[in-house]
Amino acid sequence: MKKIVLMVAGLALFTLASQAEGEGDVLTKAREGRRAEILKKFDKNGDGQLDETEKAAAREETRKKREEERLKKYDKNGDGKLDDAEKETMREDLKKRAEEGLKRREGKAEKKGPGKKAETPTVSPATPATPAAPQK
Repeated sequence: MKKIVLMVAGLALFTLASQAEGEGDVLTKAREGRRAEILKKFDKNGDGQLDETEKAAAREETRKKREEERLKKYDKNGDGKLDDAEKETMREDLKKRAEEGLKRREGKAEKKGPGKKAETPTVSPATPATPAAPQK
């Protein structure tokens, strides 16, 4: 059950990130600002990079915030955890958001016209990646 929830959440996050493509400088500035905030908060040794311990602390805080947001939105009975019905509602919402994002990306690809590359690259699972032949 957790794996399904995580996969759906990951797909939703990917969808949201894909929607942000094309927003250019605004998105880049927002990312840089967010990175600076994270460094300021979690870079305890002040080296300008997050070591494994600092990264773990940042991930844990992100996980807790995400869980709080999910509980706030989906915990209708207020018991502090998501029951099966609440989890199903969350999965349906995430699936709907993912589908909407896919439709938007497909629409953007169609607008590019024939012969143009789509923004989202496609990978065929039937074609395995092959290493380049060694150079002599």
